[in-house]
Amino acid sequence: MSEFGIKIKNIEASTLYEYNNGVRDHYEYKDAMFTNSLFSDFLKENGLKVWKEESTRDIICLEFNFGSRSYEEEIAHLQKVAKNARTEYKLAKSYGYKSQIQKQRNKRKKLSQLFQEANKNKDRYHKHTKEEIRKLFYNDGVNVEYITRKKNGDIIKREIIHYKMLYRSTGKAKKGSCMFICDRLYKKAIKFLYMGIRLPKRNSPTVEISAYAPLISSAIVGKVKINPKNILILKDVDRSFFTKVVSIETDENKHCYAKHIDNYELKNTMFDGQALIDSSIFPTWGNGYILLRHHFCKMAAFSTNIQQFFRDYFGENYYSAIVKDMFGVEHFVKDIELITTDNAMKWLKFDKSYEYWCDRVYENGCMFGIVKTAHESKLGEVQRMSYQMVNSLDEEIMPNVVKESVEYINKLKQDNSEFLKYLEKNKNFSNDYEVLIALCNQNPDFVRSSYFRDRKKAIIKGYVLNMKSGRIIQNAENLVIVGSPYAMLLYAATGNESDVDNDNTFFTENNTIQCYTERFNSGEYLAFFRSPFNSKNNLTYLHNVYHKNLEKYFNLGKQCIAVNMNGTDFQDRNNGSDQDSDSGYTTNQSDIVEHARNCYQNYPTIKNNIPKEKNIYGKSMDDYAGIDNNLAKSQLDIGESSNLAQIAQTYACNFDDKKYIDYVCILSVLAQVAIDNAKRRFDIDLTGEIKRIKDDMDIKTNLYPSFWKIIKHRFNDKNINKDLKCPMNYLYDLDLMKFRNVDTTLPMCHFFVKYEMKSNIRTCRKVEEIIAKYSLKLYEINDDAENEDYLLLRKDFDDIICEIQSIKISKNYLGLFSWMIDRSFKILPGSIRNQKTISSVLNKNKSLLLKVLYNVNSANLLKCFSKNC
Repeated sequence: MSEFGIKIKNIEASTLYEYNNGVRDHYEYKDAMFTNSLFSDFLKENGLKVWKEESTRDIICLEFNFGSRSYEEEIAHLQKVAKNARTEYKLAKSYGYKSQIQKQRNKRKKLSQLFQEANKNKDRYHKHTKEEIRKLFYNDGVNVEYITRKKNGDIIKREIIHYKMLYRSTGKAKKGSCMFICDRLYKKAIKFLYMGIRLPKRNSPTVEISAYAPLISSAIVGKVKINPKNILILKDVDRSFFTKVVSIETDENKHCYAKHIDNYELKNTMFDGQALIDSSIFPTWGNGYILLRHHFCKMAAFSTNIQQFFRDYFGENYYSAIVKDMFGVEHFVKDIELITTDNAMKWLKFDKSYEYWCDRVYENGCMFGIVKTAHESKLGEVQRMSYQMVNSLDEEIMPNVVKESVEYINKLKQDNSEFLKYLEKNKNFSNDYEVLIALCNQNPDFVRSSYFRDRKKAIIKGYVLNMKSGRIIQNAENLVIVGSPYAMLLYAATGNESDVDNDNTFFTENNTIQCYTERFNSGEYLAFFRSPFNSKNNLTYLHNVYHKNLEKYFNLGKQCIAVNMNGTDFQDRNNGSDQDSDSGYTTNQSDIVEHARNCYQNYPTIKNNIPKEKNIYGKSMDDYAGIDNNLAKSQLDIGESSNLAQIAQTYACNFDDKKYIDYVCILSVLAQVAIDNAKRRFDIDLTGEIKRIKDDMDIKTNLYPSFWKIIKHRFNDKNINKDLKCPMNYLYDLDLMKFRNVDTTLPMCHFFVKYEMKSNIRTCRKVEEIIAKYSLKLYEINDDAENEDYLLLRKDFDDIICEIQSIKISKNYLGLFSWMIDRSFKILPGSIRNQKTISSVLNKNKSLLLKVLYNVNSANLLKCFSKNC
């Protein structure tokens, strides 16, 4: 099986609905990835049919992005397309473009057929919103027809599979997506996912179970064996702290307002979502912590010398020492492999017993899925900020804040060796950085080639634009949070809640919170930004303190940070953070740290006091569909509220009206509410409230800050107010795009070596078409290693290399490589004349062409470029 997962179809539900009604000749779909997980392991062992060890039809993903058209809407749509086609035809005819003229003729012929089909099937059109289609499919399931054809297009076989709604993960719900499974596997799959839990017909925890049942389907990168009877589950501990707050509440109209309170009690749930895992079973490739999943179970497990601690704590009584868990079950401390709390065990919300859960874990041999672990930054000792973080700074410190980034950009421009180091750090499976490095190592003069200089300029330009969008580098790291871990060990040793107060590794300090991270020196003060970050009120001022017990019993490394949760406001300060793998951008940059100190003293912590939703759900498919429709809508609210918070923060820098400061606080809470909608609902019209605030901010008059042109591409200049001042505008106004080369540029013909093409032209164009098709996909996918589309893209890249290598070509590939490079780069006279439409994509994406050819045969690609000039 693939190291990433199994390919499945991702189908647009509205097109499938119309296809099944007979008003479309096909349904729209793209490939998706059913990623490796404990759930996929279960299905493979229980009848999942996998074709050629890489794809299956037993599971599909449906996206609900559009509704279906009425007959009248379909005719209006076709008329609009026909009008555009007529314009394009006239344009092509006036310029004499024969290929385009024929293309438009074919298009008009196809449109004529579509008009006839629409009139013929007039009574089959049914208008439904995307929400209504979701309800239909959730209730009734859906048929999908698969047609197998010969190469000439003749149909060999038709197959119809009926699917039922199975689950949506939080990630899938953000795109309005849901997983469906074939009838044959439905009962087994639903019983496994739901762990046999049956919901009541009324007053059902439908929102919660929709969020927690799919935990076992989370994509995993590995597994670890943990006997559930060796897991010590304790009741979590709360500790309070009194401080100034901005309490976000709602009035009788359910409109948000900010209430400033001087002495308010805030609560930390000390070990919320975390676990301590004994170093003896912690995987060697782990890095401080691993994020674990099982049935209704999610926890970030931090590497700890648990048994060493128990030996030291119990001394000669170690082998007989016993501690009770929250259920009254006794455990020998010598057997404990993992310590966690009830907040990690979501099955407790559904009245299932400890024994019942243990039995479910035994069914897969006690293997817990590892979703992720910490990774060192590709950038070394530096890490990038976000634009929300930058805009929460003060403008006067910006020259020092951007200094390192500006110096680095200038170094990249002026020093080719530094630029090559950058390529080495940032090379990936599909960019050409590795090829550029190899060509320069082969011939140092290649740095003067037109292609290298064009790529260098484009790469640095991209870096500058990224930097101007807020991605400034600092001496920093995104550190994963663990709460008072030594207090957790003390608590585990006795089961007594009061023992958490005996933690001597941390103490409460005025106007700061103590922490421990090996990433920075003991005694340093740090600024901490937890994502999502929206305001100065979310900025935390930390004091890094080393302690012998933290160094002795924990292996947190440089990617984790232990924080004092006893007598601090850390969780609310950081927008309701917990410790189930939440992380925070942490830096010791002196200006930012001083700013954090000022913010911690003068910008009170925000408290979310918006009431929870009172709606009562049942367990019908209508209830599931309604919840998922609302959740899909709320995903737009995350970005809208977060972006609006930055406009409010900009206005607060320019206008005296205090409402903008309050709106920053309210919008920070609304952004978190939108994120939390997957597992809990709030009694508020989220979209309506964001609109109300936006209207009251009078953006039509005040307009947008200049940096919005980077945040929002193709933003209209008429909507920009150049008089607005803020930290991000300082960044936007920096001039960093000047390039200057002291020596002459050499054309590519100076380096290119022409080889005779021995393969026939059709074979060469087939290879070219394979690469061009992939090139188009590459533009659409975000470079996010945890994104399922990214994993799919990696799999596709591996596949095209194998496909090209399997085509019967002259063994040394030199003729093919030479021909393709010449066509795409237009190096030699005549190469432009030979250029066909298919290569136009590769002409725009030469970097992908070189990367693919390099992966097919690196030695012979290098032979196409001279070693000496």
